[in-house]
Amino acid sequence: MSNTVSIPTPDSIAPRRIVICYDESEASRQTLEWVNSHRVLLPTDEIYIATCINEDVAKIEGHGGWQTIAIGGIDCAADYRRTIQSLESQGRERLAEAVGAMRALGLKHVKAEILRGVATSEITKFAKEKQADLVICGSRGLGYLKRKLIGSTSEHLVHHLDCTVMVVRSHPDNSKN
Repeated sequence: MSNTVSIPTPDSIAPRRIVICYDESEASRQTLEWVNSHRVLLPTDEIYIATCINEDVAKIEGHGGWQTIAIGGIDCAADYRRTIQSLESQGRERLAEAVGAMRALGLKHVKAEILRGVATSEITKFAKEKQADLVICGSRGLGYLKRKLIGSTSEHLVHHLDCTVMVVRSHPDNSKN
């Protein structure tokens, strides 16, 4: 009986489905830099870089838009739609840059996704739909009180996904490591 262990090569490994959470934050940029510099991803991986836009119209306009008219007129609704369009445009630009950077590293199977809604629930739903093997997200290092008040996406993902979740800690000097 042989005691040798065979180490699989990237070509012999089944493609992994990986979701990377990305937004305009410094934490997201540092997460991508860390993942790329530490060679976490393989050329065979199916990578989805996802950003989320919360466009919950009911919170802004109310049912039928009457709250918008009452508090600020019809222009508020138009401003809101322009804001959403601007966020979508910025999201597409950010994602295109991230996809380009990944492809420059030789990663061929990279797709960009814009999700709509509350980030925690939409990323969770998206990762489950894609049957992700790994979800990678950044951590802004919020303190206890801020985490409880505004929530932590990384903490939510760790507790609500069945796959592995990698949380890349963000530090001012993280890009040097």
